[in-house]
Amino acid sequence: PLWPKSFHRDQFPELPADAQPCTSMGGFEGTDPPWWEPDSFQLALVVALVSTACWGSWSNTAKAAGNRVNFAHYYTDFCLGTVLTSLFFWLTLGGRAAGGREVDPTRALFALAGGGVFGIANLLLTTGIVLAGLSIAFPLCIGTSLVLGTVLTFLVDRRGHPEFIFPGVFLALCGVLANSRAYAKLEESRAKSGSTEEVSTSEDSNATDNDIQPATSFRKNIALCVLGGLLMGCWAPLSARSMAGKTGISPYLAFVCFVCASLVVGVAILSGQQWGCSVIPRVGTLTSVREYLRVSPVLHGWGLLGGFIWAVGTLSNLVSGRPLGFALSYALGQTAPVVAVVWGLAWYREFDGAPRAAILYLVAMFALFFGAIALLCLGGR
Repeated sequence: PLWPKSFHRDQFPELPADAQPCTSMGGFEGTDPPWWEPDSFQLALVVALVSTACWGSWSNTAKAAGNRVNFAHYYTDFCLGTVLTSLFFWLTLGGRAAGGREVDPTRALFALAGGGVFGIANLLLTTGIVLAGLSIAFPLCIGTSLVLGTVLTFLVDRRGHPEFIFPGVFLALCGVLANSRAYAKLEESRAKSGSTEEVSTSEDSNATDNDIQPATSFRKNIALCVLGGLLMGCWAPLSARSMAGKTGISPYLAFVCFVCASLVVGVAILSGQQWGCSVIPRVGTLTSVREYLRVSPVLHGWGLLGGFIWAVGTLSNLVSGRPLGFALSYALGQTAPVVAVVWGLAWYREFDGAPRAAILYLVAMFALFFGAIALLCLGGR
């Protein structure tokens, strides 16, 4: 038995002591997967960082759509975009394969469960940011999911060096907190100056206070954020479990199952909100299928494009997880806030005229995230 060239022997503890490195792509002699995946640590790392860029960029499409499209319409198109993208890649790079020779089709249930959990968590995150504000919701949701998701995924897949991975996660968590404080200082400064300029977020929403029904208390808002973070931290280990080992399904099929479940859950929750059955507080005004069908193709396009960008990032994260280790790839992807802030600085000019304290928090955030990425990279070698 062999392991891929450019990887370390200790990444494959299940192999016997006499195993030798090979140059074939992505696996072991005689068992090369029929789908594409990175064949070296360096390439796998690049693919994982693609997820960082995509997860930090997809929300720009929500900003572009703005108040011209109802949130329920945008989110429906977003989910449809993820499903279409997943099917395209499964039919092409995925080789239309279910898995390896010993694949267990029931493993798809873990991917379906992960998608359902993510569908609820993503809506909770979006709603929490609108209700509680970025400076509160972001560290509660993203910080919780970063730590919990990495720990649980590492319990499923123990590859990598925890002495580097978990300190890297801690630095990333500190980076999330610094990011939150930077936006809090910016909002305080604009409130004092009476500015009404919009501060965008990494999970932007086009809702106003009057569009959120019903009114919620501060404690309930915090509870929504914490619950969203806990659930967001659970989808990664479920997805990893669906792909782990010889009987796991392919990352491409796992992603198809994941986004289909997310679509069903998301549309069900949004539909319930329109009919007065709000499991999660509604963001945006009431709407209907008829109004959705009347939306212009351009506005539908923004949601579909957002789904495509997010799907490319998530699939990159799953594909790189097989060679890197799923905990490492997930943690790298969760450094996406640094990309969102770069968009805010360079494109939206959010911090023009920002107070000195906000700039200092941004500098600290960049230093913490780059330190986290460096430690995480070391954790995979």
